[in-house]
Amino acid sequence: MYVMMKGRDKALLSMRRVIVEIFVAIVLGSFMPLFFFATAVAAQDTEEMTTLSGRIVNGTEGGEAPAGLTVFALVIDEDAESIVERVKSMTEADGSFAIDVKSVSEGRFYRVVADDGVYTPFVDLLPADAGEEITLTVYDRTVSLDEISVTTYSIVIPAIDEDNEVLGVLAAVNLVNSGDEVYMADLTDPNLTGFNLMRFNLPTGFQQLTVESDLPSGNVMEIDTGFAISNPVPPGEYSMVISYSASFADGVFEYPFRLPFGAENVTVLIPEGSGEVTGLGLTRADTAVIGDARYVQYEGSNFERRAELGLRITGLPRPNVTSEFFEFLGSNEARIAIVASVVIAMMGIVAYVVVLSRRQARTSAAGGVVSDGESSNTRSHLVMAIAELDEMHELGKIEEAEYMSRRRQLVQQVIDAEDDSPGV
Repeated sequence: MYVMMKGRDKALLSMRRVIVEIFVAIVLGSFMPLFFFATAVAAQDTEEMTTLSGRIVNGTEGGEAPAGLTVFALVIDEDAESIVERVKSMTEADGSFAIDVKSVSEGRFYRVVADDGVYTPFVDLLPADAGEEITLTVYDRTVSLDEISVTTYSIVIPAIDEDNEVLGVLAAVNLVNSGDEVYMADLTDPNLTGFNLMRFNLPTGFQQLTVESDLPSGNVMEIDTGFAISNPVPPGEYSMVISYSASFADGVFEYPFRLPFGAENVTVLIPEGSGEVTGLGLTRADTAVIGDARYVQYEGSNFERRAELGLRITGLPRPNVTSEFFEFLGSNEARIAIVASVVIAMMGIVAYVVVLSRRQARTSAAGGVVSDGESSNTRSHLVMAIAELDEMHELGKIEEAEYMSRRRQLVQQVIDAEDDSPGV
């Protein structure tokens, strides 16, 4: 009996051992994927990271600290012209932030963007500079243009197509916002008028308008009397480069050149022997050699806001004097003309604007922060129409009753467009 019980115990012990081995195998089989996953996560955690930290400050006196502001850290591959990583964070109560991103090497850089809903200041950092404290400044918003002024407004006539009686015109404008708020037109305001927009008048019948600037992105809105821009204007100094063609007749070019923001200095350059320039406050000054041509310079200074110069060029050349405007625009002489007219390094400004616009285009195409384009485009066209109507009324080209009727209709369309836009 004892022997039989001992043999039975051995059998039971053997069976238990088998059951334990099967259980262990099942447990190990179930947790093995988790083990490898944990190992992979641990390996990822060891990947080198970089912390981009700094502060968003409000540059408006008495303005609130930008708490809860969205901050983006972008990793940009210059060769591929693409954003390879985008990390989003929010500022603390004091405007500080810290964002962890993957460390990058040569050929890539960081861009830190603050999105305050008005415009998006940003700073680019090379890998070697990633440890530096970042400071980005935002401002309270204003719809007032009182602090916007012009330091220099230079006009160059680089070429004249006498066969078609067309002038090629280049203009360089230096804008200054001397306040501590960012100007931005409120396109949703039903009381918005053309007087609340940044407007620049051009000669009657202008064509082929192009406008480049180093302002934050916005829209250029053509109207019969010139154009308006919806770009935000933060405190500081900015440059615009404008080019267009304009017609003249019987050797005379007339331009009701108005300065809504005044100007400290105005310069007009025309090829020597091509005509005489007259205008309020303009006097003939030195000549300048640009390329193979000599230009005569006319200057004026200290123009008040809303001054009208009444620019007039007489004695314009007859056939076979110079080349066509659009051929000239593609040459280096055009850039040199801008430099001479503004007496600053305008070539550097033009180059900066081109690089900036290309970089912004690449960033947007790669998935950058964008706004609702369709809604903005609709409002922009309506605001353009309002600005044009106000300009006509200001010049006395439309009766009061018709002006008020048409304006009420346009304002209602602006309100309707805003109501139809997403998220409103």
